Amino acid sequence: MKVQVLRLSCWWSLCISASAEIENQIPLGIEAVTGFRSGYIHRGFDLADTSLEFQFAGELTLSNESSIHFGLSHLAESTGNFSETAGYLELDRKFTNRLYAGVSVTYRDRNHSILDSGLDLGIFTSFTINDDWEWRNEFNYDFGASGSYLTSEVIWSKAFSDKVYLSIAGGVSYLASYENRTGLNDLYGRISLNYAFSDQVALSPFLGTSIPLDPEETRRDFLYGGLWFQVIF
Repeated sequence: MKVQVLRLSCWWSLCISASAEIENQIPLGIEAVTGFRSGYIHRGFDLADTSLEFQFAGELTLSNESSIHFGLSHLAESTGNFSETAGYLELDRKFTNRLYAGVSVTYRDRNHSILDSGLDLGIFTSFTINDDWEWRNEFNYDFGASGSYLTSEVIWSKAFSDKVYLSIAGGVSYLASYENRTGLNDLYGRISLNYAFSDQVALSPFLGTSIPLDPEETRRDFLYGGLWFQVIF
């Protein structure tokens, strides 16, 4: 996944690079994130209440057009039994200055969850509308849920200084035979404000929401928030 991360919320990744002299220099960026959230919503499903989480992510640049992203994460409910451990690998390629696309593979292992553990395969496209706006579309097949999940979202982001960065995203999702559900799933949104103390350390409070669209759905609207602490190695 990108751990829904990597796709579930936005945060500002501050990058540094290291070099390996094999035939070319290969930039490598590593980031560790720890924090808490008041609720864990995955694809419109309420999986946990207040939770603590840790994420470790890296990016390996293969060329000017291609890069590999990888990561591990662990989330545990602070007052319940739910936990999730996940790992992902993603390859993306830049086709033009505005368009890039990629594929991903993720495995999630869950305990005491309404969603089963399983492999998740995804493809995505991202189109840069201008300096502030991005349009992203993604298709995933979740073997744990035995169904497909599609999203289309727009992202607005703005750097106000070298230290402060704001990101706002909103989108709509669709389910196809996902946990025996088919149709429009939810409207979702998230906002994160990122403050960089230095090139290596940042703090990111965030707020998100999920609003079910199925008129027969019994799920309630969700509003959650949290705080991430990021360190770049």
